[in-house]
Amino acid sequence: MMNEVQLRIIVADDEAMQRNVLKKIIHKLCPTFEVIACSNGKEVYDILMEKPVDIILTDIRMPIMGGMELIKKIFEEYPKTKVILISAYQEFEYAQNAIKYKVVEYLIKPFRITEVQKVLQKVRNEIRKENENENSLNKYQVLATKAKKQEEYNLLQDILKGNLEAVKSNEDKYGILQEFGTVALLRWRTESGDSKKVYRTLSQQQQSIFMEHISFLFPNMFLSPQANDFNKSVHKAVLLLPKETALEVEQKLEYCLNQLRQKNIIFWAGLSNTKLCLADSAAEALVQAEEMLAFYFYETGGGVFSFDKMHTVMDIPTKSTASFENQLHRAIRNYDLNQMGDIIAGMKTALSKESRCYPNKIKHRISSVIVLLLKELENAILQEQYDQLLNQSYQMYAECDSFDQLFEISKQLLGQAIQCSRQKVNQSDAVEECIAYIKTHLDSDLSLQKVAEYVHFHPNYLSGKLKEKVGLPYSVYVLKLRMELACRLLIDTNGKIQEIALKCGFHDSNYFNRMFRREFNISPEHYRKAHKKW
Repeated sequence: MMNEVQLRIIVADDEAMQRNVLKKIIHKLCPTFEVIACSNGKEVYDILMEKPVDIILTDIRMPIMGGMELIKKIFEEYPKTKVILISAYQEFEYAQNAIKYKVVEYLIKPFRITEVQKVLQKVRNEIRKENENENSLNKYQVLATKAKKQEEYNLLQDILKGNLEAVKSNEDKYGILQEFGTVALLRWRTESGDSKKVYRTLSQQQQSIFMEHISFLFPNMFLSPQANDFNKSVHKAVLLLPKETALEVEQKLEYCLNQLRQKNIIFWAGLSNTKLCLADSAAEALVQAEEMLAFYFYETGGGVFSFDKMHTVMDIPTKSTASFENQLHRAIRNYDLNQMGDIIAGMKTALSKESRCYPNKIKHRISSVIVLLLKELENAILQEQYDQLLNQSYQMYAECDSFDQLFEISKQLLGQAIQCSRQKVNQSDAVEECIAYIKTHLDSDLSLQKVAEYVHFHPNYLSGKLKEKVGLPYSVYVLKLRMELACRLLIDTNGKIQEIALKCGFHDSNYFNRMFRREFNISPEHYRKAHKKW
């Protein structure tokens, strides 16, 4: 058995039997390895985009995406992944063309277990050697490298804050920033712990590819990572680009985005205009880039936004939504979820056809409308639910990340408000129904459990709702109704005390007498004599 190291391996072959046999062999040789089976190159590529893979054993001829196309993509995008090509004798000469894609080994069909073991051992040794080289820096070198990066980060932050001394004191490295140039602010998303992937995110490998493209396009750039938004999956980086005009930067980034979209990699960029002296204007340029980057709000598939082209958009006012607000008022008063959804959709369509205004304006306009509608429902919703819904609205709008999401949030919040309003109305109706039931069944068993079952409420919940309605605990309220009935029967009828006790739900007349005396400080007989009109 091979000396075991935890690795992730993919076996790709469209022949199920061949695929399964090879998977079993690897499991037998390397029990700790994670082995994934795929039937074509597309399945392999999809996995690569989600998580790193150490070794791929792939056949040449497969449907959808063949082995040669797959290893070309691996060579270009995942250079650390080792490829072992599986080929038949008649394909061997053809497979040798794969050398240019750095295929590390071949398995010729039909192969023996010892051959698989030999190939895997060789590749595993290569991976171990590469890892050792990467970790060969001693502790001093690691700390020194980290300190150097931190020093550079602090200097760049000073420059972006307008501290020109940072440039003068580091003339050798930062003197080029005295030239003309542009500031770009990049934004991208990486995977987070949230299982609900609403947005397209970049894996660590995709993020590496993205940065490689940026480094290639701007070899003289100064890059400074920015602090994360409240959403930890959002990342930003400032690029100071000396001797690059805004138009040149825009064209390069547009080209880069178009190329990376083919690899399911997207990003957004906000650009300043061209500054005559980048160092003098870095702070102003960063503000411009931040303002432009805000337009990612409208483009879920990535985008490049230039100050030269878009700064006039900042002054465009939002369109009036008064007619939609009036319609929403009516829909909510009628508890009409479907109508409310149609109105939100109509408002979204109408605004999407208008000239785009600055994102914060439209977010503020729509969120203000919805929060105002929620506040008008305060008395129609249980207080606890209302407080929770209002807090939820503030949080959701603060985290709102796109034009589409803005209206999804609005629809969700109003939908919850309508349902809560319906619930309170239904609960009020149920409590009234419960009171009517109690009043017409005073001679029956009126235990809290039985009455709660009648209206399908939990006993404790019903007790609380009744107390809100009548101001008395359940047992006190039932006793009050029974005593009121007893008084009426004593005055209006000539029934015996025992009969009246039964009609009021007391099967023990002695107990009825005690309870009556406790309530009125007089016996039932004396009460009748004192109040009955003969």
